[in-house]
Amino acid sequence: MPSDAVPAGELINQRLEPIVLRALHRFRALLPREVELALELSHEDPWLRAHADRLENALLSACIVAWQSMVGLATQIVVEMTEVLLDDVVLDPDAEKLRGGLPPRRYARLVISNSSRAATGPFHTLVPAPAQTDDRPASARRLSLREVRDIMEQHQGMINVSPEPGRGTAFDIYLPAAVPLENTAGKEADAQAPHVVYVDDYEAMRVLVSDTLPQAGFRVTCHESAQQALAALRADAFDCEVLVTDYRLQTHTGIDLLKQVKLLRANLPVIVISGYLDSALEARAYEEGAAFVISKGDDLSSLCVALHRVLGHAPRPELVSYSDWARL
Repeated sequence: MPSDAVPAGELINQRLEPIVLRALHRFRALLPREVELALELSHEDPWLRAHADRLENALLSACIVAWQSMVGLATQIVVEMTEVLLDDVVLDPDAEKLRGGLPPRRYARLVISNSSRAATGPFHTLVPAPAQTDDRPASARRLSLREVRDIMEQHQGMINVSPEPGRGTAFDIYLPAAVPLENTAGKEADAQAPHVVYVDDYEAMRVLVSDTLPQAGFRVTCHESAQQALAALRADAFDCEVLVTDYRLQTHTGIDLLKQVKLLRANLPVIVISGYLDSALEARAYEEGAAFVISKGDDLSSLCVALHRVLGHAPRPELVSYSDWARL
């Protein structure tokens, strides 16, 4: 782990746009006046769990590299922020994960390039230069690309660096979007919160779920195999309010686990998730007693809504008001 790794407790739910704008205003102050900074922000205004200062410094450093590598006829640095859904269309069928190692969900995407690589349009705006020359800093420490990559990984995201001779370097950044929950940002679920057992042999998904569900008011225990989950349930079948299992596990299917769980505790709600959901799998899961069957192409907020429903909780508008992918 890098020496400046971000502890999980330092990541809080917040809007991405202010972080981006602070980085860009600092960057604009470094640019010569003849170089323009063009920006396009999507209307979605994504939230994410972030350490604001470190992410801001990483974005600033990526912008500096894009500028310092700018060659040819490029006269602008171009930054674009959108929110995108990465789903099973881009899944690696063998690894059951996204190319690049990202789990399926909604992401904030930032593209940093220049006008030789990305044309500007009517939705781009120019970031104004500082009014006074004295407002321009003499220099700014640029993080190494390795440091920038580490910060993105600490945020469960990814950065692609694309150098191209004669056109400069571009960056494609993905950061997992998050919903602004009613909980105080960064607050962990307390000991009285409903206990969810989550089973998935893909470590990145276990990390994501264990990091996110407490923000939605749940305690969560993760297991990487059906055997581990069954052993825990046999030790105390009532120390669990809901079990959530991926369909594809190393030695069992989620439906195999569902059937075993029902023998231990018939009334325990079980939610089955899958990256490759079809009507036959869905029908089998419901036939065996699944409470919900959810596609991994859905956002984690769909899982949180399902958890609240099986537990009989009141509707939570801040979760269900989003279409498709609520930002969790």
